[in-house]
Amino acid sequence: MPQTLMAFLAMMIASIAAFNQLTSRTQSFDDMIQSEYELMANAVVLEQVELIDLGTEYDDLEDWDGAEMERAFTVGDFSITFTLTVNVQFVDEDGVPSEAETDQKEVAVSATQEKFLLPLVTHSRLFSD
Repeated sequence: MPQTLMAFLAMMIASIAAFNQLTSRTQSFDDMIQSEYELMANAVVLEQVELIDLGTEYDDLEDWDGAEMERAFTVGDFSITFTLTVNVQFVDEDGVPSEAETDQKEVAVSATQEKFLLPLVTHSRLFSD
């Protein structure tokens, strides 16, 4: 009887160790996948920030506020679509959001993907009048 209990305990400890190792590997894999999505989202967001910077006058930046668009990261036949959200707000000389009009605006572009609940990346740029 004691040998049976010891064998059962040994099997339980081995099972728990194997489960912990599997959980650790699964978490590591999930982190790696999220990191890859963040890299792709980063490229798409930075491209959109540059398009806004190059193609928009200072006075027209408010037209982008609240805009949502779908942008794809494509390499060969592989493509992932991200939803980009643009927010524009006035900021003071320290970069703190301001309700009053100032001579600086902050444009922030965030990328989300349907597989993740929170935005993957957000980039902002200050524009001066």
